[in-house]
This record gives sequence, C-alpha cells and structure tokens, in this order.
Amino acid sequence: MAWSAGRLVLKPLDMSLDALEWQEAVLPEIAEDGFRLARPVRSRSGELVVAGWSAWQRLAGQHVPRRWADIAAAGERFHRASAHIPPPSWHHQRTDPFATAERAAWDAEVLERFASLPPIDQLAASLRPVEGRDQLIHGDLSGNVLFHPQLAAGIIDLSPYWRPAPFATAVLAVDALVWEGADDSVLGILRSHSDASQYLIRAVIFRVVMDHLCNPQRPELPPWWPSLLRVADQLCQLAASAPGTGPARG
Repeated sequence: MAWSAGRLVLKPLDMSLDALEWQEAVLPEIAEDGFRLARPVRSRSGELVVAGWSAWQRLAGQHVPRRWADIAAAGERFHRASAHIPPPSWHHQRTDPFATAERAAWDAEVLERFASLPPIDQLAASLRPVEGRDQLIHGDLSGNVLFHPQLAAGIIDLSPYWRPAPFATAVLAVDALVWEGADDSVLGILRSHSDASQYLIRAVIFRVVMDHLCNPQRPELPPWWPSLLRVADQLCQLAASAPGTGPARG
C-alpha cells in the first residue's frame, strides 16, 4: 500500500529502521547511469519514520506490462553501478520471510527445512554449483521499474540481497512465467549467462518458499499453482540438459 502526495510517495514502513537508514546513506553512492533511483525523504522535523510511515521520492513514470527485457536491462545497469556496495551487519541478522526464502535458494541447510513443500524436492535435486560474485542486487524488479518516454527507467522499492546479479534477472523471468503470462521467450533475458538454468531453479525456490512463509495458513492452493509446477518442471528439464559448473556456493 502506498499513497502519492505531490512529489512524494508515502508508505507504511516495511523494513527495519536500520535498513531504511542504510538505504538513505547508500543510495546516493550509486551513480545513476541510465536509470533513476527513488530515495527516502526525511520529514521537516528530520525523521525518516513518522507514525509508522516513510516518505520516498516520487519518480515520474509508470509500470508497463510485458517489458521484461527493458526491466532486465535497467536492472543490469543498476547492478553494474551497485557492485561496490558491501552488505551491512543487519542484513546477516534478518529473519523475515523474504530473507529466509532467499537463503533457502542458496543454502542447502536452510532449504532442507522446506523439503516437504512441492516442488522443492524436484528443484533441489536439480541444483548444481554456479559461478558468480556476490554483490548488492534488487531482488524484486518485476513491478518496481517505471518507464517514461523522456526519462531513464526509474527503479523503486529496493529489495536488497547480496547474490550474483543474474539471480535478480532470473527472479524477474520466473515472475513473468508464473504470474504475468510470459511464454518461454522471456528466458532470453538470461541467455548470455552460462549458468542460467541454475539461477532460474534458485529463483523458483525463492518464490515457492517466500509464498509459503507469507501464506502459512492458506486453505487451498492458489490459481497460479499449476503454472508454477509447469515452470518448475520445465526449468528442471533445462537444468538437466545444461548443468551449471563452477565452485560450490553456500
């Protein structure tokens, strides 16, 4: 939920105060080269949070459906510019559903806790090591890139994780396949990466575990579940035909 207020967007605080203060400090250090970033704004009294609400710069533009390649390109520009940002101490202490789901996609011990969830067993059996350097990524690009006819793409609502940049693109591709009606051509946004299938497998695990943790008491499966199972099976087949290589990752 968010409210537009002139040049600001007002949102209930959905992160720790440490994380918000970190974004305020770090986002200005990321050079906007071919993209724009929304930054937090303090109140007139100098506070970042007022009555549980935060304020952010409002970027001109709008989300445009099916522009996955353009979203991926904006993400790649952001990731080139943000590669130097180290993880803060609070990131390693996160226990929220999003951080837990992200760890499950990369850590076998965390993933074991969710082995009973379909199709986790199938996905876990397809995992192979990948090459890649951990860096700051935006882990939820899908609905958070805005387009404007005269301006560079606007990137909002940073979801920070420290993983290889192709993982963010893989999450975008999986979101498009499962929830946005994309066909297999959307996988082209990852074709330049030799470990594409492995990043995609991890992206599906990330979304499955996240959905479970955010909806633990759901009485019945959601309508998109068959699409997710189809995508999981497709990506496992892709991984079997092109297994990843490289040093093991935790």
